[in-house]
Amino acid sequence: MPRATISTEPQHHDLKTCPGGFVELRRMSYGELMTSQDMAYQVSAKAGQNSDDPEMAMNISRAAVEEYQFRTCVVGHNLMDENDRVLDFKRKEDVHLLDGNVGQEISRLIGNIHDWQKNFPNSETPSANGSSADGNVTSESSVEVAKPGSATSPITS
Repeated sequence: MPRATISTEPQHHDLKTCPGGFVELRRMSYGELMTSQDMAYQVSAKAGQNSDDPEMAMNISRAAVEEYQFRTCVVGHNLMDENDRVLDFKRKEDVHLLDGNVGQEISRLIGNIHDWQKNFPNSETPSANGSSADGNVTSESSVEVAKPGSATSPITS
């Protein structure tokens, strides 16, 4: 059966905006992606006791989304501040310290690894075990995966 969960292997990306700098990114699970999207729109409503005119507000927080995505997706890097302290992207203050170009490049890389229309498989190698419809684990004897552009077609036996 095909694997439908995210790969735990981080993807290495050299940064163009910070020569010698790199980030290692992991993809978010669907639940994490939904949480990220939910953070973008927070709607609140307030109605007074004797009011015929309720108040409603919508806050769009791009910063909160970016902070969450950096905290969740950046699993390794070699980026430092002006005092040679390694930045900690689990802290929103460190995300805010980034040079704008570097931050935008990392943000774009995070967006690219979550673009389902691009060719990003969920796993580098297929799982030898899968689950059947009844929940029992099944095993395939061999699996060959064709690389994009190769003449070999996938074979299972």
